[in-house]
Amino acid sequence: MRRWALCVALLVGACGEDPSLPGMGLGLAVRVADASLQRGGLLPPGGGPAVTQVSTPQLVVRRGEGTVQLGGRLGAQGVSLLVHAAGDPHHWQVAPDGFDFVIADELLFGAELEFAHSIASEQVDVELQAVDGEGRAGQVVVRTFEVSSDIPPSQLLVSLAWDAPVDLDLHVELPSGVVVGPKNTNANEPIPGMITPPDGAMLGGYHDYDSNQHCGLDLRNRENVIWEITPPRGTYRVYAELFSACDVEAVNLEVGVVQGEDSIAGAGATMYRFDARKHARDGDPPGLLVLEFEVE
Repeated sequence: MRRWALCVALLVGACGEDPSLPGMGLGLAVRVADASLQRGGLLPPGGGPAVTQVSTPQLVVRRGEGTVQLGGRLGAQGVSLLVHAAGDPHHWQVAPDGFDFVIADELLFGAELEFAHSIASEQVDVELQAVDGEGRAGQVVVRTFEVSSDIPPSQLLVSLAWDAPVDLDLHVELPSGVVVGPKNTNANEPIPGMITPPDGAMLGGYHDYDSNQHCGLDLRNRENVIWEITPPRGTYRVYAELFSACDVEAVNLEVGVVQGEDSIAGAGATMYRFDARKHARDGDPPGLLVLEFEVE
């Protein structure tokens, strides 16, 4: 995910104290592409600019959907948009796209929202707030998104995200020793003699997508292993494999683990171009061990 930073006095009185957070927000209900993660919820309204227009062409979303568009305008003196999903501990700061040629003193904004697999509720309130160059915030505008029931909420979600156009792969080792990832996309073990149902691949933990496969860049830069049923108890190990660096020198990565709606583990690392030369052999760990966690 690209980072954007604007020196605005948010929550603090000087630009020297940075309210931004490291990380990619993997434990949040809503993530925002091309945005900067900021500490805490939105600001108390204090006479700042308004969000004068909001465009949300899609108001019904699916869990795990990551291309939900949001657009609109910031009122006069607005320099930044803050985005927060009700219930999330932190919020996002979005850069405006530029001036509106129709209304000269207003800035246009556009953002792409991702809704987590772990959302248990039937709707999500997304709160929007404009901020001026002095850190004064305007009134909060709310857009409510209905969450479709066709995909159930995850019981366990293991996510890998990264910040460069590389082919990075997520592998999760279950307590049984089975490894789920791009080469073994689900942990379901059919009962002998039983007919596997059409959704059998989702009966165990399953790997959802192989991002940037063989440097065919889709730039999702995100992979998940998802349990929609109760996951096995025991110790899990999470690995990141730099399958190909795609001519990039280094990549920062983050792993997050959400059980139910609770974030239970997270860790980050940096991998370098030379790490792509080390492909695992049979019996070897499938990549860099990023973290271990327990399911009780």
